[in-house]
Amino acid sequence: MSNSTAKNKKKYVEKASPAIILSIISAGIIPLIMRTFTYDSKLSDYDWFPSDGTVVDIFLAYKSFAIITVGILMAIVLIYRAYDHQKLPMNRLFYVLFAYGALVLISGLASKWKGFAFGGSYEMFESVVVVLCYIMFAFYTYTTVDNGATIRTFLKWSGIFILILMLIGVFQGFGADLFATKFGKMLFATPSFWSNLDNLIIRMPKGTSYSTLYNPNYFSLYLGLVLPVAVAAFFALKKKAARILSAAVIVCSVILLITDISITGVMCLVISGIVTLLVVLSKNKKPFAIACTVLAVVIVPGIIMSVAVPSIHSRVSTMLNARPTPLTTGSVRYMETNDDNVTLDFKDGSKCAIVFSFDENGQLNVTATGDDGTEYGCTWDGTAVQIQKNDGSSIAAIVPKATADNQPYVGIQVDGREFWFIQTEEGYRYITGSGKIVELDNNIKSAGVFPEDFFSNRGIIWNRTLPLLPKHIILGSGQNTFIMEYPQDNYIMKDLLIESETTSIDVKPHNLFLQQWVENGMVAMILYLVVVIGYLAQAAGEIRKHDIKDPLTIISIGVFAGILAHTVAGVANDSNVCTSPVMWTLLGLGFAVNALLKKQEAE
Repeated sequence: MSNSTAKNKKKYVEKASPAIILSIISAGIIPLIMRTFTYDSKLSDYDWFPSDGTVVDIFLAYKSFAIITVGILMAIVLIYRAYDHQKLPMNRLFYVLFAYGALVLISGLASKWKGFAFGGSYEMFESVVVVLCYIMFAFYTYTTVDNGATIRTFLKWSGIFILILMLIGVFQGFGADLFATKFGKMLFATPSFWSNLDNLIIRMPKGTSYSTLYNPNYFSLYLGLVLPVAVAAFFALKKKAARILSAAVIVCSVILLITDISITGVMCLVISGIVTLLVVLSKNKKPFAIACTVLAVVIVPGIIMSVAVPSIHSRVSTMLNARPTPLTTGSVRYMETNDDNVTLDFKDGSKCAIVFSFDENGQLNVTATGDDGTEYGCTWDGTAVQIQKNDGSSIAAIVPKATADNQPYVGIQVDGREFWFIQTEEGYRYITGSGKIVELDNNIKSAGVFPEDFFSNRGIIWNRTLPLLPKHIILGSGQNTFIMEYPQDNYIMKDLLIESETTSIDVKPHNLFLQQWVENGMVAMILYLVVVIGYLAQAAGEIRKHDIKDPLTIISIGVFAGILAHTVAGVANDSNVCTSPVMWTLLGLGFAVNALLKKQEAE
């Protein structure tokens, strides 16, 4: 009798589904992929892009290729299951997610830039197909995770790859960048680059943690996702090796938050942690009431002090805003190129019209006039013509220059920056950082809602993105097409902001929700939020119902906190092929854990 019972028990031992390997690849391996990829950006004809449109990508293209490959494999597995008459579980929020995917597809098909929407664009390889694969990641993971063993396998193996990625970042934070070494370059460079590795440079300041995620800001999204899950895994998993792995990921995350000094990462984790704690405590009225009271006592006075106390207000402003630049501290508001002069428009309301020319001997001649007709003094100091008001205050310096074929032009130095102008048959024109001659356009719409330097200069981008929203209520411009919708010809403002407008081609709005609205439409953005918020609401409901000590509940708490942190971080970051595969896979895992908790409750 006892032998029979033992055999029956052995028969029902949980086994992890082998199909979970695809979810492990999507969450763990894809973010690690790096490979040089040379392509034509198709942007060389635009004035704001260099004439040579050839670009070398290292971090994004092959990740997108891997995403599409894994997405196709997942679709094949799901089709096989359906063919094999396996009933796939369904959560009604996935119908909303599929509708979101349909709008992404339709926006891409209706886009003026279908090539970018379906093939990817400069520094953005998150095409329509990639987004559809994200949805596949979520649905596939949801339908594959059907027991605790599968969850443990997923956490263990994806955790190993996450730790590798983080260790690379930790060493970078301490100045030991693997990808600055010859061996590291050979790891990601195709053989065609091996003979020229010294010129293959990833331009990051020493001590910057970027790992294989391309942008240090993406660590905010990444840490927001993986740190809560790692903490949950540490308490939920019983095996010693699993706990050591989770602890290592937690330690690396903390080091990265400190060395990278990611304000966004810290803020999203703090907000997520507070909300998650309130959800857990809401199971009992008294602890919940105490927690709310403590938060009110701490937060409300903190907000009042940050506004009313000058020293605190200054410190908060310093944290939220970028370092001072001529864009906010300088005297120039914008510049105009006219038929007969270059006009500097100053913030105090005054103007200065500058006329320059070169005689047959190459001598520079300059005259400058105020808007009231006053002529300003123009004095040659041996290197430049200094323009001064009658009181002796300096307005600008005009520096003579010449192109490689000896065509003369000038550099107008003001507010610590230099702007290049040339006289043509059509009038005075601006020379862009990529060497193209253009007429300045000052009719660029700006909402003026945010200070230009708000949130590390995101204010300037948000102000110029908001006017784009009304025309994208139903459909967006298409995935990867923000670069085409945004006014890239905002040359003077970019130069005042970062010293070189050629290094600032705005490929994204630095806001997940603005990105969704512009590229896929307001309706699609709302559907996306319905899915994410719907998941969070479902997860919160299940967490409140179940024992906090239950491993499944602990995992649910970790995934809930991760998805919430990612959503909060989305206020200052965009969707991208480096971190989004992790988010969508965890979203599918979260839905699966919710389903298992419901099943557990029913049993």
